[in-house]
Amino acid sequence: MKVLITDDETLHREMLGMMVAGWGHTAVQAASGEQAIERAQAEPFDLFLLDVFLPDMTALELIPLIKALQPDARIITLTGQSSRDLERRLRELGITYYMAKPFQREELQSIVSHLAGRTPFHTGRRTKPASVVPG
Repeated sequence: MKVLITDDETLHREMLGMMVAGWGHTAVQAASGEQAIERAQAEPFDLFLLDVFLPDMTALELIPLIKALQPDARIITLTGQSSRDLERRLRELGITYYMAKPFQREELQSIVSHLAGRTPFHTGRRTKPASVVPG
């Protein structure tokens, strides 16, 4: 799959990019909502990993723009400022999955693998410690 990772924090964006590439996917990065729109205009993506709060706009503003360019876009939102209201509003925009930071690397990998058609989706108790991606 081709995945667009949008996060204004360089370390998070690069770490996500390395993880996604390590799972066998193509990772493209954007540091802002505007960059994400430019990249979505230029090429199709199978999946968008989208930080909810970007310096130039929020995911609530960005998702409709992405969906206008790529109506079948699958979007996973990532946020360190999680709330039930925010999750509800994002789900109403048609996101595929909502993740609060910090999240388990294995959980994201399971979701991405499922979306790629590689494995059944499964999140649950782990029998060994899981690495945590910082928020």
